[in-house]
Amino acid sequence: MESPVDTTVVFVAYGMGSLPLGWIPCEAQVIVVHNDDQLDEAACVHPSVEHLHPGANIGFGRAVNLAVEQVETRRIIVCNPDVALGPEHWTALASGSVDEVITVQLVDHEGGPMSSVLPYPSPVTLLAGTFDLISLAPTGSRRRRLLSAVLGSWGEQRRWSVATPPGSYPMCDHWVSGAVFSIDTDRFRKVGGFDPRYFLYLEDTDLCRRVARTFAEAEAVVAPAPPGVHELGGSAHTESAARLVRRSQWDSAVYYAGSEGGWDWWCAKEILGLGRLGHRVRCVASPGVTGN
Repeated sequence: MESPVDTTVVFVAYGMGSLPLGWIPCEAQVIVVHNDDQLDEAACVHPSVEHLHPGANIGFGRAVNLAVEQVETRRIIVCNPDVALGPEHWTALASGSVDEVITVQLVDHEGGPMSSVLPYPSPVTLLAGTFDLISLAPTGSRRRRLLSAVLGSWGEQRRWSVATPPGSYPMCDHWVSGAVFSIDTDRFRKVGGFDPRYFLYLEDTDLCRRVARTFAEAEAVVAPAPPGVHELGGSAHTESAARLVRRSQWDSAVYYAGSEGGWDWWCAKEILGLGRLGHRVRCVASPGVTGN
């Protein structure tokens, strides 16, 4: 059975010199938003590709929203330019009901599994991730056991770098990674698309949270297809790009915590705010700093 072509694929290009499009059918529409000038239009070989040049790096979410303004198809696929897919992934992503936000399993360039669907962060796990505490707790160490105990059931569900099995997961409890996913176009628009206040990081978590709160039957689906390959951080080739990524992670974490209710989230926001301040002070004192 032929896969549907009533689907548009959206890419946000930054720090990339090539963009393989061979996995996308010739009849399908492709929109590439150029957040910098490194990707030559001639390198995007596809008969139905449209290029948008906002003139600056406007962030991931805003760039996707800009592209979706041009979309007329039933469904959209959002794909990072550093994700390598095949025709079987098109079939999986372009199919789906209105309630399904679909993704596929991913592995890194060494074949290590990566999570595609995850439980929403708690205040503790958002703090742990943003402060990069997991790097201080190697697998099998006493510190890792302590961290797992602190993370509780979320840590048991999430684990680190473990593949998400194919299947359907209630979106009220789980969100879909923005590395690659497809969503009904009208649903995306009805929730306002990506929140432009997230420049990078957590914009996918926030989108799924708003979809789930608006549409009770929404599901996060990992399609039964071979894993795609994600060159994680493939666009952050320079020191300045790495600094931008880390700064955006701090900003997004503070904003996400502030958008949730409750004293625990308020405390997380305050702690994250102090962490962000400390990070910026260290960056000013040592311009090469990109870590915590």
